[in-house]
Amino acid sequence: MDRKKILLVIAFVLFVFGVGFALYWVFFRSAPPQPGTNTNFNAGNIPNINAGNVTIINDNSNQATTGLPWQQYLKDKVSKVANGGLTEVSDIVKNPVKGLVGTDQGMQYYDANSQQFYRINAKGEVEFLSDKKFYGVEKVTWTGNGDKAILEYPDGSNILYNFQTNKQVTLPPELSEFSFNATNDQIAAKWLSDNEDNNWLIAANDDGSGMFLVEPLGDKSYAVQVGFSPDNQVAALHEKSVDAQNQEVYPIGLHGESFKSFIVDGSGFASKWSPSGSALLYSVYNETTDYNPNLWVTKGRTSELGNIKVSLNVSTWPSKCTFVGESGMYCAVPQGLPRGAGFYPEVAQDYPDNFYYIDLNSGMKTLLASPVGPSGSYTAQNLFVSPDGSTLYFTDLNSGNLQSIRLK
Repeated sequence: MDRKKILLVIAFVLFVFGVGFALYWVFFRSAPPQPGTNTNFNAGNIPNINAGNVTIINDNSNQATTGLPWQQYLKDKVSKVANGGLTEVSDIVKNPVKGLVGTDQGMQYYDANSQQFYRINAKGEVEFLSDKKFYGVEKVTWTGNGDKAILEYPDGSNILYNFQTNKQVTLPPELSEFSFNATNDQIAAKWLSDNEDNNWLIAANDDGSGMFLVEPLGDKSYAVQVGFSPDNQVAALHEKSVDAQNQEVYPIGLHGESFKSFIVDGSGFASKWSPSGSALLYSVYNETTDYNPNLWVTKGRTSELGNIKVSLNVSTWPSKCTFVGESGMYCAVPQGLPRGAGFYPEVAQDYPDNFYYIDLNSGMKTLLASPVGPSGSYTAQNLFVSPDGSTLYFTDLNSGNLQSIRLK
């Protein structure tokens, strides 16, 4: 037999062997054993399963516990009192609320579902402020003692309602952005019309009488923030750009006073007075903050306004903070704001908040809580602390519901 025939025979044998092995591998081979379940998972790597039922593996056994909600797994990890970590949020009012304010008598608010005003008193009891219904209120501005409020409606109409006397007064529809003075007997507001030449900052008695013009606004009404200072000397703050990175802030008095202006290091000026007016909290953004808001505090007395400006290095807005006396405040700080959020504050609605306490004497910032609850995370506004300091109230920007966390 020559070499060629020998090679053909060997090739044929190998072919037959190969076909036979393939048939065995596909049809007759036993399945290999499966790897065991890894029970030492990291909960932080689990996908978003905050809602519904899930299967959770018990770390101490190989048995699966089915049908338990994800929140139950976190139960032991969430504190009922703010201690710097995950903190339980309680639903106070499961309806959208507006005009949340803290007074000496308790928390007051408008319930958009029942269309009535309520108070949560010092005992935690909910009571009517009035048995009257107010349909479709869009915005509420209270006096400092909570006895009266200006109610703004979507059609532009405005009324001032006195909850002590149950009487109301109709205010001109051209008025908006109201503020009561510290003695609760005078208002400041913007008068806005179709003609920019007729746009003014005005003041009047709380019933709308005695109205007088304070300052022309023209086409710069957007750059004026109405808000009485606690000493009643300043009715509004007007900001004007100095250059690409700075603004100058001008206090506006009711009678043409020439108050000293001051420079802030950025744009997008927004502010809030401390309760007695010894400090002014404000936020601005600039290139060094990635155009995200940064909180500053400065002296607030009219003679010292703008002196000794100190950056708090906290990326949030004054509207998400509440003072506790003159030396401290609580703030809701969005987690991971994208670059440029200062231009579009509404973007913060998509970012959950952490709560901080800020000591204004030392500048020390303390993380209080990362709030979690039935709705997952929260985006807070309208923060207020109970008179005894035990509870922090806020409204969730997405649901509008009234929430709280325990501080002690």
